[in-house]
Amino acid sequence: MKMYRLKNMAFVGVVALVAVAAWMLASLCIPTFRYSATDRQLYTIRHQELRDNNTLYTDLFLQSIKANNGYLIMGTSESGSVTGGNYFDFLNADTALDVRFSVVAGAGRTACTYFPLICGNDNVENLKVIYYVNPAYWCNKLASSNEDYFMRYTSYAAMWSAGVGGDKYVDEVIRANRRNVTMSDRSADFLAFYFDKIRRKYYQDLVFAIDSMEFKKTLNFVKPQSDVLKSVSSALPDSSEYNYTYNVSGTFDINSYSLNVNTESPYRYDELRAMIHLCRERKVDIVFVVGPYNHIAFSKVNSAELASMQSVCTKILRLLDEEGASYIDATDISSVPGTFSDWQHHSNYGAYLLYQKIRSYVVEKENR
Repeated sequence: MKMYRLKNMAFVGVVALVAVAAWMLASLCIPTFRYSATDRQLYTIRHQELRDNNTLYTDLFLQSIKANNGYLIMGTSESGSVTGGNYFDFLNADTALDVRFSVVAGAGRTACTYFPLICGNDNVENLKVIYYVNPAYWCNKLASSNEDYFMRYTSYAAMWSAGVGGDKYVDEVIRANRRNVTMSDRSADFLAFYFDKIRRKYYQDLVFAIDSMEFKKTLNFVKPQSDVLKSVSSALPDSSEYNYTYNVSGTFDINSYSLNVNTESPYRYDELRAMIHLCRERKVDIVFVVGPYNHIAFSKVNSAELASMQSVCTKILRLLDEEGASYIDATDISSVPGTFSDWQHHSNYGAYLLYQKIRSYVVEKENR
């Protein structure tokens, strides 16, 4: 009886292997779906498509930006949604500007998560990029490599597939994100990455080839200006709803957490330098925005840390100067009342101040 059950299991195993092999081979017969219309600029790209370096989406995304003389904004959580509008909303609503702005951002989505896109896609050449550098990422555990953030937005397989590496700073950044990850986890990451490529032939190429409208439904275009913000608010936050003592929103719990500058880890400097090197090598037209920090909150809560925070900003600017990188210095709005919603994220008013600085750069650049 035992032998019979083993034979049965062996048979099922063989059938399963044959089925998987047939499924993989059949996928080779499905032509790759392509879509090339770039008359409208895409606003953003879905997280999963960027993480897996899905060329159907990444190619179209970058091509649509370049075809419309647009800009791609890259950033972390400060470049996400802000009540009343963020700086890129104001830029897209500005009728005096003839260019539009696309956005990719997220908490922990720092420079290294963009490496595969920069290295693995030829459409980045001459692409106009605005990259936001938030000094808060030089504080607490954020100042070191974070495997969770890394794996949320990219993968080791994506890095390898895109050919990321060769520069000493790039290699050190990759090593830093790999130090606490087991070989089995990395192997699983590679298997999942390439298994999904095969699956994509069915749920993407085959489905969209049958009905291309299904593909168009997944696209997110820059909205017409008539549908964006009608006007840009330059009003300071209402004092009845804002905590001007700490320069934060009135609803923010000032005891929830605090920022302490990490002066030991060189990781963020290496990551920023690696980004500069990759963009130079790939001919990306990039400008860095060195964002503000909550100077008022530091002086009230972490006064001992204030000098260190100022030193971080100085070092970031010095690094950009040393590398000959273009940048917009927005650190001078750090002590402006009403600029922040918490210790590390700017408010709607802060977004307006950032918009003004970026707008000045864009106007100068487009009129050269």
